[in-house]
Amino acid sequence: MSLLAVLTLVVLRWDSHQKALQLEQVEAQGDLRRLLATFQARTLEVNGTLKSWANWTELYDYFVERTPSFRRDELSVKALAVADMDFLTLLDMQGRVVDITEVPGANGDTPATRAAATYADGYPGFLRSVPHGRGCGAVKANLHIALVCLSPVLDSEGKGSPRGYIVMGRWVNDDMIRQVSEVTGIFFKINDLPAPPGNKKQQLLGSHMFVQEGVQTRELPTHLEMTYPITSLFGEQIAQVQVTWPRKHAQFADKSYDTTQTVVIALIVTVGLLLVLLLDLVVVRRLNQLRQELGLIVDSRRWTGDVTVGGRDEIAALARYTRELVAVVRQQVQDLKNLSQTDTLTGLPNRRAFNERLDHVLAQHVRQQMPAALILMDVDYFKKYNDTYGHPAGDEALQKIAQCLRTSLRRELDMPARLGGEEFGVLLQGVTAEQARATADQIRTALQGLAIAHRASPPLGVMTMSLGVAVVTDQDNATTLYRRADEALYRAKDLGRNRVAQAD
Repeated sequence: MSLLAVLTLVVLRWDSHQKALQLEQVEAQGDLRRLLATFQARTLEVNGTLKSWANWTELYDYFVERTPSFRRDELSVKALAVADMDFLTLLDMQGRVVDITEVPGANGDTPATRAAATYADGYPGFLRSVPHGRGCGAVKANLHIALVCLSPVLDSEGKGSPRGYIVMGRWVNDDMIRQVSEVTGIFFKINDLPAPPGNKKQQLLGSHMFVQEGVQTRELPTHLEMTYPITSLFGEQIAQVQVTWPRKHAQFADKSYDTTQTVVIALIVTVGLLLVLLLDLVVVRRLNQLRQELGLIVDSRRWTGDVTVGGRDEIAALARYTRELVAVVRQQVQDLKNLSQTDTLTGLPNRRAFNERLDHVLAQHVRQQMPAALILMDVDYFKKYNDTYGHPAGDEALQKIAQCLRTSLRRELDMPARLGGEEFGVLLQGVTAEQARATADQIRTALQGLAIAHRASPPLGVMTMSLGVAVVTDQDNATTLYRRADEALYRAKDLGRNRVAQAD
């Protein structure tokens, strides 16, 4: 999503810049056309003044008579100033310079006069390419650009054959540039161009002073720049009009883009935070819950507890498989526990389970003063039984003894166990010494009643057992209780076997 937003921003920025550039170029070209139209209007003003001078009989006659008084009075600097012209040039029919009058500049400079020789050979070429001898355009005198118009000189009625040509012009100086800028509202400057190599010229009419095909546009970060070549009356590119426009549309596009970018980034951050919160709610929290619940199960070492994470997604599936795995492990742990605490031959609890239960009984006696008793018992002459009847028969006899214990002990609090070999034990809770002894005697009688043949066990010739009973006292622990019950068992054996003896 973030990548898509970035790509969208890139495309949006590129598109907005392209549209801004197109709009700025259209506006710039419109401004440039207005600027050039203003220059054309100034050129037409020169041409309007030129027409009144070109159809002037006295000037027409001057080309023949060269009257000094006419030159002094009518072609003077004062006369030019009154006509609002900067210079006047008279040409003969071949285009050669005959006379020049120029209004000096502020510093007394007369560039047209000084540069007459520079472009003197240009007028004959122009007259050859323009048979009627009329035209307007620009000329370059040293580093100065002028707007000029040229026309053949006729009499006042516009009759007769031309006797020469008149050129009148205005300098494109700082004053003209300022005036044009004020009229158009466009600020520009005119840059000089070096002379083309080899005096290469274009055959252009004077009315094509500005070559539209030569417009160059340069896109800068802060402004748009256009240059427009100025072609002289003689077909040379002599200068450039350079106009700059502030990149208002691009700046607006940048601001809009920045605003959009800020909004998009804010949306991305917001969506990202929402996704993080959603991820935390849907994924992380549930995974943490699953980890904690599984950790509690593992730490308990008993594999109790359950996994409660629900849902219909992958995490829920993982939780379901975890529950199934925990159930399998729990069952296996229980099976292993049963195996570790059960005698495989008789199915009774083994010594390990018996000792754990004994610790529990002793602790309960301390806390609650619950009476309890331990019975230890040995099968009489069991080794001889195995030697006489074989070990399979001995195993079968032990299984019968285990069943006899189960039958004799009806209470859930009573626990029989096979402690090893032919040794068995019973834990009794909630019994007095008399009740414990009675239970032991009941077990002895029940085994004797099974009448398991044992000819090596005198005097009855059946399998019997000796039992020792020890009632739990406040001073007892597992070791002392075992010792007291064991001592009672051996006393029963010493007294002739097949009997119950009670510890002191």
